Amino acid sequence: MKAQQIIEIIEKHFPLSIQEQWDKCGLQIGDRNQEVHKIMISLNADIQSLEEAIENHCQMLITHHPFLLDQISNIDKDEFMGEFIFKAIENKIVVYSSHTALDKVSMNQWLIEQMDVHHIEVGDHSGITRLATLNQPMKMEEFIDYVQNVYQLEHFKYAGQTDIINRVAICGGSGADFIEEFYGKVDAYLTGDTKYRHAKNASDHNLLLIDIHHHTEKIMVKKLKELLEEEVSVDIITGISPDYYHYR
Repeated sequence: MKAQQIIEIIEKHFPLSIQEQWDKCGLQIGDRNQEVHKIMISLNADIQSLEEAIENHCQMLITHHPFLLDQISNIDKDEFMGEFIFKAIENKIVVYSSHTALDKVSMNQWLIEQMDVHHIEVGDHSGITRLATLNQPMKMEEFIDYVQNVYQLEHFKYAGQTDIINRVAICGGSGADFIEEFYGKVDAYLTGDTKYRHAKNASDHNLLLIDIHHHTEKIMVKKLKELLEEEVSVDIITGISPDYYHYR
């Protein structure tokens, strides 16, 4: 298949028109007319993922986080941005990213469906977050343990206090600023990249806030592979996509 055919399939599911105004979804680097026999899907567009795609003889790297979110001031092969561009072009790797377009359609739908819930709905004006009702309400401590198990969190932090968890909301990645959307609407909000002020807000509004880390978005690697395999007639593999953070 040509890269353009694969791009059209991706954008049928995650149209560029719905991405956030500041975002850089779409083709990042490469020739739309290139033949693609093997794709790698990775969370991040970084040197590690690109080299992994090259080592596995891929012609296309599909990521969630866009390479072009970083500002390019020059194309110096000795700097990260330049090295990535040179490596992609020299190895004929087409790099494509779907970020907030994928977020709005599937990311948080996939994440909230990991829990035992019903009545899933969009949770905010942008269409990114999701909220739902637990099939079985839980006491707060029980719910915290449940979340740790569901999202395989070795270490995490939480703030706020509430007795029973019934309604929950989620935003993978950096969604802490959405917390104001959920005052009085849910009992618990799960997201990443929270700050001290968000913890205070949770405490002030009797809301349980659980920081499940930005890297929880790694769910897209497996899920996007499953989705594309139904429509794309090329080999698809998943990248390692390790967390940038180390926890002790």
